[in-house]
Amino acid sequence: MQDSLGLMQFHDHHQYLYSNSSSSNLSLPQPFLPLEPNEHCAGDDDVPEFDVEQPAAPDLGACKEVFSDEERTAAMEEAHGVRMMALLMECAAAMSVGNLADANAAMLELSQTASPYAASCGERLVAYFADAMASRLTRSWIGLASPPPPFPPPCAAASINAAFRALHNVAPFARLAYLASNHAILDAFRGERHVHVVDLDAVPGGALQWLSLLPALAARPGGPPRSIRVTGFGAASASSSSELRDAGSQLAALARKLCVSFEFCDGGGGVRRRAGEAVAVHWHRHAMYDGDGEAMRMVRWLEPKVVTLVEPEMAASGGGEGRFIERFVSALHHYSAVFDAMGAARPDGEDASRHLAEHGVFGREIANVLAGDVGGGGGSLREELERNGFVRAGGGGGRAQMVAGACPAGVGYTVAGDHDGTVRLGWKGTPLYAVSAWTWCPSPHGRTGLI
Repeated sequence: MQDSLGLMQFHDHHQYLYSNSSSSNLSLPQPFLPLEPNEHCAGDDDVPEFDVEQPAAPDLGACKEVFSDEERTAAMEEAHGVRMMALLMECAAAMSVGNLADANAAMLELSQTASPYAASCGERLVAYFADAMASRLTRSWIGLASPPPPFPPPCAAASINAAFRALHNVAPFARLAYLASNHAILDAFRGERHVHVVDLDAVPGGALQWLSLLPALAARPGGPPRSIRVTGFGAASASSSSELRDAGSQLAALARKLCVSFEFCDGGGGVRRRAGEAVAVHWHRHAMYDGDGEAMRMVRWLEPKVVTLVEPEMAASGGGEGRFIERFVSALHHYSAVFDAMGAARPDGEDASRHLAEHGVFGREIANVLAGDVGGGGGSLREELERNGFVRAGGGGGRAQMVAGACPAGVGYTVAGDHDGTVRLGWKGTPLYAVSAWTWCPSPHGRTGLI
């Protein structure tokens, strides 16, 4: 581990925060927080004055301090951001109690002031939240309350893949999650001669994760496995199948260079178990679409040696209008830190890759979280795994330190290792994503076949 790796307490005495930044005292971000009820917000009729006459000092007479143009611009931008956030909160509060008229009035003003192309991280965040709430408001006007579709439309799979690849290049969260997951999979496959990885949602990012796992398996002590299989699942569409085929081709080409036996299977045809094969399941839960479905039943049937789970850190809340405000506040807290991190990684207001990631990944997620229970209201899958007989695989402390060593230094990304083995990826101390590893005690009656 690098000498610069700092160790400090995080959350409680069981949990520690690892950081590669030059300072270990990272303050919690408060980039876009709503006003308290007794705070005052400058509106159209209450513009703050910037030429302020200071109180007279003893024996020195009166003096006047005039802000520079840069300070004046910064103050105006801050007032604009506060006003947008206040409008966003007003709209959410009105929507939560069914006051559609007031929600619509706030939404109309927001639509004219917030842009997803703005240089300000806060304004881009507000724009995506406003767009998501406008869609919800429209459905409320016409009496619809349908959740997001279980899968994206056929034309969307390719754009999701491209957006996720852009996110992979802009911010390190996906790369760090891959690193932690692959580390747990390698531990589970130690000494196994026939291995099988089942990716429950292989479309976002395609083969990016497994392109780094194959070389690690090929170079492991004792030699590579005799056979390596990867089964990838995607949305039920032709575009998704095409993306899976492309991922399989990339992995097969790499396997030939590494001289390892490899097979890629499209999960659309089912998952086949083979006797003597060690199985790992990778489950990346996101809110781009609802892909959970019957996945838990299949995971239990596979009886894997390890399940690696990646999911966003957002407080769970039930569905319905009464719980909408809780889901809204939780999502706003989460994505404000995410957009702050994205802005720090790519500060250029016209960065095309950052915009593609924000629009194609986070914009879609925000819309789905506010629309229903996808990714933000159904509870943590960690709890569901526990209810279905899975236990923690352990080893999280070593993974956390390894992942922390791969963090960009001096930026603000943080890695925390919980006492239960969960690795939390965050921004300036705010946890954003959790990576956990689970194991299932196999039944003594092994099964083969197709599900």
